[in-house]
Amino acid sequence: MERPVFQPTGTPVMDLDTPALVVDLDVMDRNIEILHGRFNQSGAKVRPHVTGHQTPKIAHRQLQAGNNVGGISVTSVGEAEVFSDAGIADILVASQIVTRAKIRRLCALAGSNRIGVAVDNPQNVSDLSQAATAQGVTLGVLVELDVGLGRCGVSPGDEALELARAVANSPGLRFDGIMAIAPLPSSSGEAGEFPDRQERDAISWRVLQHVLESREIIEKDGLPVSVVSVGGTHNYDVAAGMAGITEVQAGSYPLMDHLYCRMRPEFSPAAKVLAAVISRPTGASAVLDAGHKATGPDRGLAVLEGVTGAQAVRFSAEHGVLELQSGPAQNMKSGDKAWLVPFNLGLCFNQYDYVRAVRGDKLEGFWPIAGRGRFD
Repeated sequence: MERPVFQPTGTPVMDLDTPALVVDLDVMDRNIEILHGRFNQSGAKVRPHVTGHQTPKIAHRQLQAGNNVGGISVTSVGEAEVFSDAGIADILVASQIVTRAKIRRLCALAGSNRIGVAVDNPQNVSDLSQAATAQGVTLGVLVELDVGLGRCGVSPGDEALELARAVANSPGLRFDGIMAIAPLPSSSGEAGEFPDRQERDAISWRVLQHVLESREIIEKDGLPVSVVSVGGTHNYDVAAGMAGITEVQAGSYPLMDHLYCRMRPEFSPAAKVLAAVISRPTGASAVLDAGHKATGPDRGLAVLEGVTGAQAVRFSAEHGVLELQSGPAQNMKSGDKAWLVPFNLGLCFNQYDYVRAVRGDKLEGFWPIAGRGRFD
């Protein structure tokens, strides 16, 4: 468990103890305004997917922004329990819940909340139905489609229809509709590069069209589809413009990370790691007190921001090594502070128990990352 130094409200951000996970509330609020504003004239609304930040205070700010469905999506029952305890009563568990213990907990939540869950196989439908009936609750169910992510879900079309029928005929379950998580558009060019904006939008439109075609097939069979839920931040604007999509499970947009900022430059990184220089072993290098444990680098290294002529080039468990190439960077000294932008938001947040929330370069408070570690 993290044991931060709890400094008083009003502490200048550069005086925070390090390494520290810091969220700039002004930047976060602008990001939220940008995405939610896109839905002003849309038939779809936002269902914030909160697994990346795991922070109830941030989720409540997203729900206060307007143009949302009044609820969130999560990945596990444990996360749903955390956010239910924080006063959020409309929760979609956007994953398959299959073990008996977890299904019982899911049904317990449904006793006092509007709970939805994704399914992709008939046995799971049967198990959910039996548990919900035994506990006297109703679970909303979305049939998940695999539209290219290669993870969970049934094939669009007839397979989705067959499973929708099974849900609709199962006591204790309410067939609400369908959901799909579209993959990030990939490029055939250089590794790590994305297609240009026009090509990305075309890819997203084609993928999401498969979801709408499945809706049409299911409704022609006589089953109303009230929810068509798709994700996420990378294609939110395309989804908002497609008639028939009812909600977008956008996740990264409040805080962003280096990966998503490359794809969606209208947003800015609001979550960063503040680190301190602890050594200058050579004239061309500096060492920070933030390594793998502080940045969550599994999908890519954190990126140094704001130091001209310097680059973060190597991390170990506890340390980050900067290459000082030219100019002001070579004047860095022990005790100086530096900002690292996480490459992947969720992996970084999972290293901490608290967010240091700042506004106007002053500390507003320590916000618990209450959903951290709730994989169950």
